[in-house]
Amino acid sequence: MLAAFALFALLTACSGSSDSKDAPALSAKQAVDRTCSEVRAGIADFNNQDYKGTVDHFRTAKVTAKVYAKVSSEPVADALLDAVEYYANLAPADYPEAARSSESFARSKTVTLNQCASDSPADGVPTQST
Repeated sequence: MLAAFALFALLTACSGSSDSKDAPALSAKQAVDRTCSEVRAGIADFNNQDYKGTVDHFRTAKVTAKVYAKVSSEPVADALLDAVEYYANLAPADYPEAARSSESFARSKTVTLNQCASDSPADGVPTQST
């Protein structure tokens, strides 16, 4: 049993290189899909006035948004990361006032709704015009 553990430890230590921690494990599509899934969940929590849940979802989204910005050369990836970071760093108690009066909130809302639109309306705004 001890030999098996030692072999496992040796294989795990040798399996990665020092560069592997810097290499993103997700493709740009996977990263944006996961980011937007959390963004949509955060928007749903916001609409339900669960601001702590909103922040939690945006903090989770920040992880994959960073990967997306790293693997994509498109400016929209950086814009999404900026918007996600804004919402992730906003205190839950500050959400209602920011939603009413902050230009940064409005700008971030536009970015997230445009990039993470789904088939259903988000925040009461239809994703497509008919």
